[in-house]
Amino acid sequence: MAPVVITLVSDGTRCLLARQSSFPKGVYSALAGFCDIGESVEEAVQREVAEEVGLEVESMQYSASQHWPFPNSSLMIACHATVKPGQTEIQVNLRELEAASWFTYDEVTTALGRKGPYIQQQNETFPFLMPPKLAIAHQLIKEWVEKQTCASLPA
Repeated sequence: MAPVVITLVSDGTRCLLARQSSFPKGVYSALAGFCDIGESVEEAVQREVAEEVGLEVESMQYSASQHWPFPNSSLMIACHATVKPGQTEIQVNLRELEAASWFTYDEVTTALGRKGPYIQQQNETFPFLMPPKLAIAHQLIKEWVEKQTCASLPA
């Protein structure tokens, strides 16, 4: 079983989602990559974020793990990461990703609220789709939305 870090990056008010060319059309997800031999989870998160989108992680927090049988049985280690303030310019590594972008709370909550199969969801009003609910990336995105919702409530 190969350990994989899957990381939802935030700048505090937006989250970064990316897509690989192998994803279904319009689907964006959290960043993910295999842990190198001898590398800690924290080191893997920092390296993958830097390699895939050119950002420096300021802090990270473990969320959960999930066995993922595709393609060859991986252990997905889910984390939230925050980038350094003012350092949010994405440099997409096109060898790893097809695209990456920052998404606002409103954009993400709209995408999360959509129902039905992917094919029925695609139109100009909703330019991107979320990972399936069974994927740990979906859980990371929902946790980020809940954190944003709690942060905006009056004390």
